[in-house]
Amino acid sequence: MEFVLAMENKKSPEAIQYFWRILDVYHKGAIDSFIINMFFRSIIQKLEATAAVKIPDLQEVADRFKALYVTFNGKPGAQFYEAEKFHFAKMIQESPELQTCTKLSLYGCFLDMAVSGLSFDPSFNHVFMYPYNVKTVVNNVEKWEKRAKINITGTGELLLRMQQGQIKYADNPVLVFEGDLFKMGTRDGIQYVEHEITLPRKSETILACYLKITRADGTFDYKVLTMPEIERLRAASKKPDGPAWTKGLFGMVQTKTIKHAFRNYPKLRVLGRASFTELSSDVIDEIPEVVKLPEQPQAEKIENGFADQPAIETIQPVDYDSFTQAEEVTAGGKSFDDDDF
Repeated sequence: MEFVLAMENKKSPEAIQYFWRILDVYHKGAIDSFIINMFFRSIIQKLEATAAVKIPDLQEVADRFKALYVTFNGKPGAQFYEAEKFHFAKMIQESPELQTCTKLSLYGCFLDMAVSGLSFDPSFNHVFMYPYNVKTVVNNVEKWEKRAKINITGTGELLLRMQQGQIKYADNPVLVFEGDLFKMGTRDGIQYVEHEITLPRKSETILACYLKITRADGTFDYKVLTMPEIERLRAASKKPDGPAWTKGLFGMVQTKTIKHAFRNYPKLRVLGRASFTELSSDVIDEIPEVVKLPEQPQAEKIENGFADQPAIETIQPVDYDSFTQAEEVTAGGKSFDDDDF
């Protein structure tokens, strides 16, 4: 009877105390890695024995995904699960690099989408998934492993902020060209942007790009990127003369404007519960080292998926200006460029 009541009222203090008594098997008032391993060993074993593209097909994974979606999005998760299972498998099939990521990280990425409610569907441009290398130290021995991570695009971030009530709406980014009439500033403490397009366009030279955001209280916020700021971002890019900047400049500037528009907004609640997910706007200005596959051999498989001692991680930062949709990642460690998003 206690179990039934706890399951029906999972968020109540009494239910939390009930489940804690179950998990705290040694009555220490704390849960260590050994106890976590004990409860999760079976799912880890199943993950390791399953092909990467088939991870969502595991019954335990499917049930967990649907339950998380209902909890965080308040809607039945069966239909959403079927759609995301398809797009997840397609993404893995098309990327040899993702196929070699740890099964646990792929499992985490898949469940994170149930938490956020965003989609792997590439036509939505909500997220992209990428591999990165991690050096772990287990029993004083350095080992390398490849993990997967989710990056939420500017479009995905916009949708989340609307869902969480931070904003009501945001217009598409607007480019300002040489010859247009453009003014920005403040009047009576209120920010304003005035833009009059000149047609026919007399120049392809971009002067600025702006995004109009309607806040939850009905007031407006503007994010404006001027040409000097755009050039600074381009100079910071790994490939400032790459096709993203030379052939897709208009889309590139609009994407950067979206990503920078929310830098000063409150942190999204979903990120506190999605361990394998990050926002593009949190990392877009970083200029980290290029990730290269290490010379050291890949980490040997640990029995039951667990080490005797907790691993210490040294994560090589990912070059976020090296992601591209135009080129498929190869097993040889070829980089890809986020500048195309």
